[in-house]
Amino acid sequence: MTVTLRALEAEYSKQWIITDAAGDGWCAVRRTNLPPQKVARGLANVRCGADLEELARHLAEEKRGEENDSPHPRLRPVS
Repeated sequence: MTVTLRALEAEYSKQWIITDAAGDGWCAVRRTNLPPQKVARGLANVRCGADLEELARHLAEEKRGEENDSPHPRLRPVS
């Protein structure tokens, strides 16, 4: 499946500014810098990829990391 810039922006533009990198590839920069303790836990303020597919994987990793780092864990519905 091909990832498009439009799709990435639709998913991540509230938290990230996505742009083509100088020379080649793509970069995403957080709109608001993370506090140092979150960076120390592995989250990043900038993620880059050789192509949009790679950048999409990195941004998905960041999103999962943010969810795992949340002080308020998400509750699962009980069936």
